[in-house]
This record gives sequence, structure tokens and C-alpha cells, in this order.
Amino acid sequence: MVQMSTLSDQLQLIENTASHEKQLVAYLEMYTDLFPVQNAYLLRYSPLGFLGEGIISLEQDEIKYIHELRYDIRTLPTIMAAIDEKKAKFYRDRELFEKTSSNFVIESAITSFLVTPICCRSIVVGFIYSSLFNEGAEFNEEDLNAITDFSNKIGQIIQGSTHKDRKQLLSKREFEVMKRIAKGELTKEIASSLSISELTVKQYVKMAIKKLDATNRVHAIAEMFRRGMLA
Repeated sequence: MVQMSTLSDQLQLIENTASHEKQLVAYLEMYTDLFPVQNAYLLRYSPLGFLGEGIISLEQDEIKYIHELRYDIRTLPTIMAAIDEKKAKFYRDRELFEKTSSNFVIESAITSFLVTPICCRSIVVGFIYSSLFNEGAEFNEEDLNAITDFSNKIGQIIQGSTHKDRKQLLSKREFEVMKRIAKGELTKEIASSLSISELTVKQYVKMAIKKLDATNRVHAIAEMFRRGMLA
């Protein structure tokens, strides 16, 4: 499917790409170039709440924002299995139908589905799914291992390009509050533990979200996992 020498060359190009946004676009472009897929949807994933949130998609050389896509991954066994195993998964025909929740509508034209998790260290921070493929495309175990390896290397590059020292990004108190949120603590519990008011806790969260360039606290936690700030 793809030669390792080609893979290394493509990864080097991504690593040398200037911005994080351009890296994401380059990732999808190389993903569709290297593997027999005709579309690719990139979503971030937060282990807090099992939430999948759309970032961008690529189809017919057109990049689109897909921020409207939000999934509770627990309702999508096809994606959840790939995330749990940290390995690319390919489904087709009957298997795709049997492993898709009845609450999730699949277009009649979709008969195959490829899911590729993206890992930073041991944490899944996102995934790509594809539903259109080149004619005659098949994915055996070796192919899926190659896709998984490619995705893991991309995760390392993304982490390395955006990793910042915690002390430079968040204050000590902001980091402590966000770490407790990641563990599932409520605002009231955090306020009591740190001997501060709930209003102060919310202010720390607001500042952390802003510094992480996130849209909400779930997105902020996902960013902290992706940047290697939380293990």
C-alpha cells in the first residue's frame, strides 16, 4: 500500500510545515495520497465525556470546517473500538451495519468505513474517518498496521510542534484547576479543596480556556492531553 521510504519523506514534509493548522491540512492531504481513500474527516477526541468534535474534512481536494459535528463516541462502536485498541479499523457491509447504532443514520451509498485514531503518547486525542474509497480498495492487517503507524507518527509530530512549557502557558493555579476538572471534579469540589470561591474557580477555567485557544472546558482538557500537559 505504502512504502516506508515514502512514509518517512511525507512525515518530514509535515514536520517542516510552519503552522499547526497547515500541518492538519497537510496530514489529510498526505493521508488521502498515501492510502486508497477519497475523503477524510478529522475530529478531536476528549477522553473527558468521550466527545468527538469536528475540525476539518477533505474531499475532492476541498477543505471544509466541520465544527458542527459532535458525537458521543460511546454511541458509535465502530469508532470506540478503534480508540480503545488505538488501532485503525476497517468495516464493510454487514459488519458495518451490525456495529452501527440504530440512532446513527448511515447514507445508503456508504458500504465501508475506515477509522484511524491519532495518539499523542498513550492518549488518543483525535481520529480520522473515511467513507469513500478507491475502486477495489481492500485493507488487510498489514495495511491497517501501516495506517496506524503513520497516524501515531503524526500524533508525535503534532505534539512536538505545539508542546509548550506548562509554566509558560498556564499559571500554577490554572493548571491545578484544569487537572482536577480532567479527573472529573465539580466546581464546588475544586473550590472546597483549594479553599477558594466557586467564582474564582470559574475565572481560572475561563483564563485557561483562553490561553489554550479552546472553545470550552472539554476542548481545553483535550488540548492539554494533546500537548502532553496531562498524562
